[in-house]
Amino acid sequence: MSSRYRNTQSGFSHQRQKPDLKQMDSRVYFGGALAVTVLFGTLFYLFAVTMLPMKVSNSLAHMTPETVTLSMQPAVAKSLSDRSFTLLVDGREEFFYLGDYDFTVSPHTDGHSEEITYTDEVGKEKTKIITTKGNLCFNETAVRQFIYDLAKEYGTPMVEPRYTIKGDKMTVYKGTDGVGIDYNNLIATVSQRIAAADYSPITTQIITLTAPEVNIAEIYRKVKCEPENAYVTQDAAGNPKFTAEIIGKDFNLTAAENLLEASPDAGQWEIKLSLTYPEISLKQVRAPYCLDQLSTCTTSYKGSSAERKNNVEQAATRINTYNGGTDGMILQPGEEFSFNNVVGERTSANGFMKAPVYLSSGSTEDYGGGICQVSTTLYCAALYANLKITERHNHLYVIHYWPTEGCDATVDWGHLDFRFKNNKEYPIKIAFTWENGKITATITGTADGITAKMQSEVEKTVPYPIKYKHTTVDYREGYSVGGDKGKTIRVWRIVYQDGKQISKKQESYNLYNPLGKTVYTEKLPEGASYA
Repeated sequence: MSSRYRNTQSGFSHQRQKPDLKQMDSRVYFGGALAVTVLFGTLFYLFAVTMLPMKVSNSLAHMTPETVTLSMQPAVAKSLSDRSFTLLVDGREEFFYLGDYDFTVSPHTDGHSEEITYTDEVGKEKTKIITTKGNLCFNETAVRQFIYDLAKEYGTPMVEPRYTIKGDKMTVYKGTDGVGIDYNNLIATVSQRIAAADYSPITTQIITLTAPEVNIAEIYRKVKCEPENAYVTQDAAGNPKFTAEIIGKDFNLTAAENLLEASPDAGQWEIKLSLTYPEISLKQVRAPYCLDQLSTCTTSYKGSSAERKNNVEQAATRINTYNGGTDGMILQPGEEFSFNNVVGERTSANGFMKAPVYLSSGSTEDYGGGICQVSTTLYCAALYANLKITERHNHLYVIHYWPTEGCDATVDWGHLDFRFKNNKEYPIKIAFTWENGKITATITGTADGITAKMQSEVEKTVPYPIKYKHTTVDYREGYSVGGDKGKTIRVWRIVYQDGKQISKKQESYNLYNPLGKTVYTEKLPEGASYA
């Protein structure tokens, strides 16, 4: 998760690291720390009572954030995330865990509020308001939600004025009266108790509250910001951490004030925003890492011979390690993937073994037998990711390791290739994994909301011929090989954008020969003869 901090007093965006009290050195000289703590605690207490910005005296102005935090530590004792209060609300117990609301000791003492926009694990933007009161920093959005949820058990909660932003439109909503807990009084009490290291129960009550008037100037301070580019950093373990871009926002404050004054009884007002987009977006900085799964496809080769299993895994390995990769190969926008070029010629020198391959006359053994399962698995993944297929050929006969008929891709060195192009805006990564006789092709990249599924339609079938042979030591009475109908299959690609169908087009038209069945028996059916 990444986050960005927006200073709502100046409109200037900046980043701030919250101090981790668990990692602070607790070996502080007790005498000096105690003196500083008493002084600091007194100032802190005065601020919490008045709820006004605190001006630090010249004697403390030189203190660094680290010194401030260390000075507070003896009073706080340990991380606020481990602390909680029991709230006695009209005689009923409720629990207020400071860790749930991001309470920390902060070196900042100006008592300002900041709107923080951050990206969650799936890249979606979320917003919350972080407030500093004296030396406390906490998630005001979550605290107010706690009060609202609590008040619902006692009646209709008071709803404060709020606003939402969608694109270049901001909607401001008027608040409504109701019941609740006095927010300012609760925060003042919590602040005093933390400063005094007093975590005894707090008694409060549900009261009738009048919703405050819309403060459009305060909303302006929170909304107005300059554009900032997205960027990536690394954590201590070397993992990337992404910070989303900030879209610059502004609106005509005077016009907004006039709008609210002209219709004071309206429940909501719509205000046009002026947006300024940064040069670098979150998608752009995330793109090279190919973090979003676009598609995946799994087939089974459990019943294969050791030689065929080797070929399947060897072909997958050569794709994973192409161009120096270890766990997959990258295909840039506009680049074309060629199965034959990437996997290479199927020879003993390249690690392939002899295994069954299909011929027009049936089957035989050749180096690389079975690798068509790899090309087929990747073909299906490419279809699901809605990639552009530039060359693909179906097998001579219907294959059975993929349930959707007509979605196979055969390859033959020097003759038949399987190719597709990255028609996405950003790079994609092609990777194979295999375990317990199952192989999976996964394509990752940058999510664009596009998915696809395949629909096959059998238009015609042709019966397969049967021939009889005498039994042998290896092929005893009743043993049979082959036996697949010939088929004509039409396949459709159905494409969706964010779950809504946007197209349906024919993907392929496939002709499969009937595969004759050979039966070993000494009991010929009437009228039959041995081949």
